[in-house]
Amino acid sequence: MKHLFNKGQVLTMAVALVVLMAVGCKQNKPEPKETGFELALTNADSAAVVQLVDQFFGYAEHGGYTDAAAMIHKAYNNPDSVYLEPEPLDNQQLNRMIGMLKSLKIKSHHIDYIKFNQTYLNEVKCTAFLTDKTEGPDVIKTVFYFKPVDYMGAWKLCMMDSHSGDHTVIDGDKRDSMTNTYQQEMREKNLKKLKSTNSHK
Repeated sequence: MKHLFNKGQVLTMAVALVVLMAVGCKQNKPEPKETGFELALTNADSAAVVQLVDQFFGYAEHGGYTDAAAMIHKAYNNPDSVYLEPEPLDNQQLNRMIGMLKSLKIKSHHIDYIKFNQTYLNEVKCTAFLTDKTEGPDVIKTVFYFKPVDYMGAWKLCMMDSHSGDHTVIDGDKRDSMTNTYQQEMREKNLKKLKSTNSHK
């Protein structure tokens, strides 16, 4: 009986089939599910975190460096910390934070995204602008990573500190897509709010 394919062709088809299966599996891979903590959150939680971040920058942008620094707490980094209240910064940490804010002279800020995960493990990425301009080649900016912690139903604002073992919720290579997703969600919320306001007029 005559063979329709030679060994080289069979090998090529086998490799192609494996690649196609791998791509198919990758595309069909389910998205990470939300944690139980995320599912239990409400808009009030998001609003509370946004308010804390805006208040921190509000102080910093108007010279209230001590007030801004006093808002920051030290968080713990393990599941047992859900039972421990985040502590205010000690004097040395407070002075370091005040010195940093004074040197930066932040003009304005923008929340890039908020990602909730667990009581003690959440992430807010913010861009702080050090110039009056927020766009263009002359813009000078820096990034802040906050770690809001939900302690007994009250949110405390902490800073991400890799020296203390903190790790971010979002992988570095996924931050841009997280920012785009968050901005899209905010646009949709604002549109709904606008429609609701107009319908009541």
